[in-house]
Amino acid sequence: MIGMSRSLEIALLRTFVLLVEEKSVTRVARRLNRTQPAVSLQIRRLEAAAGFPLFEPDLRHLKLSRHGEMLLPHARTMLRLDEEARLRLSADDVAGRVTLGCPDLYAAFLLPETLARFRDTYPGVEVTVRCALSRQLAQDMSEGLLDIAIATRMPGVSPRVGTGTLLRPEPLIWLGAEGGSAHLADPIPLAMLPDGNLYRDYALAALDRIGRRWRIACISESIAGLQSMALADSAVCVLAQSVRTQGLVRLGSGEGLPPLESVDLILWERHPGGSSAADHLAAHIRRSVSDRN
Repeated sequence: MIGMSRSLEIALLRTFVLLVEEKSVTRVARRLNRTQPAVSLQIRRLEAAAGFPLFEPDLRHLKLSRHGEMLLPHARTMLRLDEEARLRLSADDVAGRVTLGCPDLYAAFLLPETLARFRDTYPGVEVTVRCALSRQLAQDMSEGLLDIAIATRMPGVSPRVGTGTLLRPEPLIWLGAEGGSAHLADPIPLAMLPDGNLYRDYALAALDRIGRRWRIACISESIAGLQSMALADSAVCVLAQSVRTQGLVRLGSGEGLPPLESVDLILWERHPGGSSAADHLAAHIRRSVSDRN
């Protein structure tokens, strides 16, 4: 195939992006309510329009080709623009109430700007925010207490209803007081989330891998508790890279701390298509969070 012969259809680009995210034709077929051959046919149609193969030949082991890597960011941008245009056209007609769940760790740096922009665009929608850890949010959504939730993707943790969409990977980093010495202590004091949270699990596993002794100096479900201990130079904490806290600095190999794995931010929707207000907020969050650096 040489050169681009036809325009790139939005529906085909949507299937392409889903396939990249899900890494499974079966899962994409289930999400789109299509057969697996139909999904494969859409990818072939997109490749014909693009003029180049977008995946390596074996779809059972999905790997983007060079041209697929080139197309992916443009495809995501086109999908966001298409969704934004359609939603903006209907903004005046959108009204209702939406309950949004979000861990305190994310609420502090994701929600203020995101919700302010949403309120300006959709003044007829009333949003209530409920803060809790991801495990509790999954239970709350299953019990009908939430319409939408931003959460950390965790093994075995998801609502019993609705769907989930990957928002973005979120790198984790070590943080300590500027000019502090808590990271030099042996064992190193840690301010951590409760047991069973990925932030905590990844941090402790990383320290164990390098043989660094540690002790839990503080357990807190809130970002304020973790930050206060770190700011007092009483402990080192782990937060998302996106968090900006005055007085804390990033710690790494130079301070004897190992690299950390990333976590995935996921958006849960209890009834996609069931509420115009909830659908518009979910779409707004997908755009805002995915675009945010």
